[in-house]
Amino acid sequence: MASKTFPDAKKLPVRNAANVRSDSEKLLRALIVLFVLMGVAAALVFGLVGLRRVLFTSNPRFQLREIIVQSEGYWQDRSEQLASRLGVHPGDNLFSLDPGALRRQLAAIPNVQHCEVNRILPDTLKLRVVERIPRAVLASPRGRWVVDEEGVVIPRAESMMAGRQLPVILGVSDSNLEGGMRAEKLRPALGIIMQVACNFRDIEIRAIHIQGGDKVNMIMRFRGQKMCQALIPVDNERNIGLLLTALQSAIIHAERRGDRRGIFDLSFDGNVIIR
Repeated sequence: MASKTFPDAKKLPVRNAANVRSDSEKLLRALIVLFVLMGVAAALVFGLVGLRRVLFTSNPRFQLREIIVQSEGYWQDRSEQLASRLGVHPGDNLFSLDPGALRRQLAAIPNVQHCEVNRILPDTLKLRVVERIPRAVLASPRGRWVVDEEGVVIPRAESMMAGRQLPVILGVSDSNLEGGMRAEKLRPALGIIMQVACNFRDIEIRAIHIQGGDKVNMIMRFRGQKMCQALIPVDNERNIGLLLTALQSAIIHAERRGDRRGIFDLSFDGNVIIR
């Protein structure tokens, strides 16, 4: 019987033992090179860390010896107290201190408005502080909280005007207050205080009583003599500057006429009613 013949099939590549050993050796060499590179990289990292420790973070030359506080308020001449509050102590290594973290801690103090932290080699830390200016005392003349023009609440004992007389904002409870919070409810009263401080020097505000959402009662002295009250609307449609101008004119005209009445109501669309 005649044998069948088939068309030539594709010949599969044949790998011998030598080729298998060659691929294995290449893989092994690649792994060895990789491990060597990793070892070199680790050695470099540990070397740099050790070098940094020797040259900087463990170098006694960079031990903190002086803390300078530059401020024009409460923190001036209180470098030890401020450093303790930040957790910084003489003898700390200057390069172990993180200026960014210290700046965030410093900015979180209620009476701090702006701040900078700088290292001065070899052994000095400089803290520059711009403090918030208190504009009023809260709740009572002896209240333990003051507030700046932005409504930020500050402990009175740590304010730059702790011993000075300030206007008092009445009608608020100090039991709900805490340092650093923003008291939005006080903005109308603070707007009047700032207008008077900047533009109406004849008016000395003693107290502002927040009576409701749309009106305040301002107790004041005019030109250092006459004590009087002014009922001032504080809704968003009112121009406080114009109202205070009308109030000042009404007081002057009343004095010229010999009118001793002391309550000026500004609630009537620019007309001042004297009671």
